[in-house]
Amino acid sequence: MASPDYSDGCMIALYPPPELAEELAVEGGLPVEDLHVTVAYLGNADEADAELFNEVVQELAERKPFTVKLAGLARFTGGDKDVLVALVDSPDLEDLRRDTLDALYERGIEIPRDHGYTAHLSLTYLEPEETAPLDRLPARDVEFTALAAVHGLDRTDYPLAHPMESVAREAFAAGWAMSGGPMTERVQVACETAVQIAAEEADDPDILRATIDLGRLEGMWALLFQRREEQQAKHTKLIGDAWKPLIDRAAVAAAIDEFRLRMGVAEARGPDWARIRAEALAVAKKMLYALVDVAGFGKLRQTLRDAIAAGRAEGAVNAVAIAAERAAQVGLDWNIAFQDAYRSMERLDELWADADGWLGRTLDGAAGDLGSVLADGMEAGLTRDELIDAAMDILTADDAAVAFTVDWAMTTAADEGALALYRSEGVLQIDIITAGDGRVCSACIDAESGSPWHIGDQPRMPLHPLCRCCYAADVSLSHFAAWMA
Repeated sequence: MASPDYSDGCMIALYPPPELAEELAVEGGLPVEDLHVTVAYLGNADEADAELFNEVVQELAERKPFTVKLAGLARFTGGDKDVLVALVDSPDLEDLRRDTLDALYERGIEIPRDHGYTAHLSLTYLEPEETAPLDRLPARDVEFTALAAVHGLDRTDYPLAHPMESVAREAFAAGWAMSGGPMTERVQVACETAVQIAAEEADDPDILRATIDLGRLEGMWALLFQRREEQQAKHTKLIGDAWKPLIDRAAVAAAIDEFRLRMGVAEARGPDWARIRAEALAVAKKMLYALVDVAGFGKLRQTLRDAIAAGRAEGAVNAVAIAAERAAQVGLDWNIAFQDAYRSMERLDELWADADGWLGRTLDGAAGDLGSVLADGMEAGLTRDELIDAAMDILTADDAAVAFTVDWAMTTAADEGALALYRSEGVLQIDIITAGDGRVCSACIDAESGSPWHIGDQPRMPLHPLCRCCYAADVSLSHFAAWMA
């Protein structure tokens, strides 16, 4: 059944998302692109000032997106043709309709008074005796994010946005810029959340100040995590550069010869996979722990000790940065602070013990990886040269156990550096704050929810490898005046 031609009309309308319009369209009914909910029909377009009309619609669009419910079917009768419609229920739509009539009236624009207003979305026109193509429409929610001004064949969509949103977005951006931090995914998510809160609390005279503060806070966190990542990448490379020269192909070949000899490959009548794996791990540990006698091992130990010192220094600076943010004090010079904190680590003998502990973990991790490669290679029937190549690959790969251990060691050091600073400042309680990224697990969330913690009772950070949760507390910034620009 052909639909009436309203191409010369003028209306304010809401158009459903295209994918929903596809679902609602019925065969022979209104085209998908024409499905809409009329807010107000103004009659013939020639009688409506297009510029004034669009001005009204743009003003009406200064509101948040809202959701309506399609609440079943109805069949309007009484005209030349019946109309099958989806009924629309929404108090927000009622508010929009009321505001629309008020705005039009204020500008002297009248609308036809032929009918009352029943919110609906027309699906198809039918002859009075014609059977409807649908007998039921399940209820569903539909979000409208734009208000359309339709003037004849011209349609302009105005995104629904609270007038506070653009102001709040600028306020958040101003705070973020003050921090000097990078624009990260977390900052972007925080901005949208801050804008939403600002729109909901638009009547609060302090909401924009709070939005600026939130932007600065998120910028500070972004900078904090960026600096940590940069430090860890830097020291991972330095330690990798010190590690790789220790892996001598001749020593690896000798270890594999010993492994093959132990297994008695030539005489073996059948595989004993448990024994293969045990012997592979034993040979791997023997070879790697022999590295402590290699000339370059001292450089590796020094480099790891430097990484731990850098981690501790960064943790101390992070602690002051968090305290400064809590006190709404800007001007921390991160680089000066880091250099000062790093120099204080020069004579800490305990860092050598820490370095030795992490070296042990590094060797154990590398031995586990090497043992698995040797055992798998033996089971797969690799030749001697193929086993040597596989061993060299795993021991010198960029994503080997070294990088994993360095990340864990420096994160642990950063958390210990922050905790040491808080203790030295007489802090009794601390919070745990998650990084807000995909590495946050249930243990992280529980630790954050349990804040504040008495120092000594808090979970020891990091809670897991690659954890980026932080300790946070208030400290007197007067002790760190030299760090402030």
